[in-house]
Amino acid sequence: MKKTTIALSLLLTAGLTSVAVASDNHRYDGVEVTIPTLSHDYYLGKDSGATHYWHGENQGMLWIATGGNDAFDAESSQVHPQLTAHSQKMDKGVFAYKEKFFQVYGYGLTSPMIVDGDKGLLIFDPVESVDKMKMVMDDFRKVTGNKKTVAAVMYSHWHPDHYAGVRGIEGAEEALIIAHDTFMTNVVKGSMGGTGPALGFRVDYSLGTLLNVEQGGRINGGLGPDFEIREHSLIAPNTLVEGKFGQLNMEISGVEIEFKHVPSEASDEITAYFPEFNLLFGSEVIQGESFPNLHTIRGTQYRDPSIWFPGIDTLREYKAETLMVSHGRPVVGAKHVDNTLTAYRDAIQYTYDQSIKAINNGSTQEDLIREIKLPKHLENHPWLGDFYGSIRHAAKQIFVGEMGWFDGDPTTLNATYSVEASQRYVEMVGGKQKMMSHAIDACDTGDYQWCAEMATHAIRVDLNDMQPRLLKAKALRELGYRETNNNWRNWYLTSAQELDGSIDYSKKINLQAPDLMAEFEPSQLVNALRFSLNAERSADQHFTIAFNFSDSKEVHALEVRRSVAQFREDFNGDAKATINLTKPVFLGLLVGKIDFAEAVKAGYITLDGDAATVPAFFALLDKPAENPKITLR
Repeated sequence: MKKTTIALSLLLTAGLTSVAVASDNHRYDGVEVTIPTLSHDYYLGKDSGATHYWHGENQGMLWIATGGNDAFDAESSQVHPQLTAHSQKMDKGVFAYKEKFFQVYGYGLTSPMIVDGDKGLLIFDPVESVDKMKMVMDDFRKVTGNKKTVAAVMYSHWHPDHYAGVRGIEGAEEALIIAHDTFMTNVVKGSMGGTGPALGFRVDYSLGTLLNVEQGGRINGGLGPDFEIREHSLIAPNTLVEGKFGQLNMEISGVEIEFKHVPSEASDEITAYFPEFNLLFGSEVIQGESFPNLHTIRGTQYRDPSIWFPGIDTLREYKAETLMVSHGRPVVGAKHVDNTLTAYRDAIQYTYDQSIKAINNGSTQEDLIREIKLPKHLENHPWLGDFYGSIRHAAKQIFVGEMGWFDGDPTTLNATYSVEASQRYVEMVGGKQKMMSHAIDACDTGDYQWCAEMATHAIRVDLNDMQPRLLKAKALRELGYRETNNNWRNWYLTSAQELDGSIDYSKKINLQAPDLMAEFEPSQLVNALRFSLNAERSADQHFTIAFNFSDSKEVHALEVRRSVAQFREDFNGDAKATINLTKPVFLGLLVGKIDFAEAVKAGYITLDGDAATVPAFFALLDKPAENPKITLR
């Protein structure tokens, strides 16, 4: 990397503005590694004594460095060279295009775009934490001298790295907040109203939030230097793009914008096009300088590639001169924008089509991860590296999304439970120490995958035995050090900490933060309680309990009926008990800030009907596991 940077600097000094540089070769773990750092034209911007690259041409773009890099960007034997090179792209700074569009880059997983309107700022995709967004705004104002208030904020979709820092924008509460009409439904489902608890602890593993930034820990976030939510906020949208493939044309502070629904990485994704400047904000339809996460190992519903790549064709129709996206650096020049969009959509269609072709020939999930590989011209494209999404886990998920989990071998319909199978394997090879001997031999010969698999069988015989746990942790770390993909690396290394007991849960992400839940409707809060119902304890119960919110004049209920809690919106029937309270009091109960009995005693809660039913109802609800084990099982 250093040799390439020096060469580029010399070329620029000689008067060249657009250069194509051959890939660097390194040796890593005994294997020749190619780093296609600049396989396409890149412009080397120089401003304020700093240098930086963006894709394309020098047409009105400036780079202003603000200092620092939150990623780990030093070379190390514990970091794949391609991953080091990826980190070295993530210096903090501001891309300024025609003194109108500004992308504040390197402050978190997302790089917000700020547009200078006539009377106010338009901000697209606040970064994931309030403190980070404050830094974004402070440095933007220092660099530009712009003191205008905010006129509008757009959330491209419901993932927290695109909205959670919104209260770091002074005055955002008074601004237009623009999103798709399904945004809030998706936020609720991804927090307390669905799989939020599971997503929370799985995000910690995939994005490495429990790891330190160091050579043996988190390197970068794949799409940005890191992902850490230290303060989670939300302001509910007040301006909506409605319907599937809906469009909303607006003029905001003298700026014409076409907002368009383009389902892709998220079902509620919206983009923004600025016709006067022929500039496209592609949101996360183009996910960033990495192969897209057609599936995320942290967990998600099926992201249908057959919907995603036609969405990119919709963006191609703009024939934009400039492209900015939620993650990654700008692309300047119509031919470069078209090249990036075309390569990205082709990579997605290729992965989908070839996976379907292989499935039709009998391939299963474990076949696809080995069979489906990008053609070289896409594999080496600078926006398709294996840093965040990966064709390896994408192809497996296409099988599940299209065919379901069953691989066709009937012995897997009701396979021997994994713990029992491990016990049998251990017995079959002659006991736990014999199994450990096989595992140790595998590690000693560098076969770390097989080592981890053998150690797993020994662990399941006795979860408290540290010898196999430490061996598996060692194997997982070695696998992680060889990875370019951040999600895979982070999961390997966090699981290793879980196994050896060094994991620090104090840094975990809270996707049920009070400021977030405060934006939910009372109906959404009540409905979410059904996911906490204990099926066994409620097996013989049948009653309805109502919640009367005096501040919003709403009544919603849950009918507990033999292990099921049916939500009843705008309830006007007979309840066995009614709880009268306000939304803030209900929120206090949900987050554990208010004691129910004390609130009743103080008069913040009153009860109608059979008062004894109320504590009986709450006794039927379970809290999600605090720190569930993911690897040690």
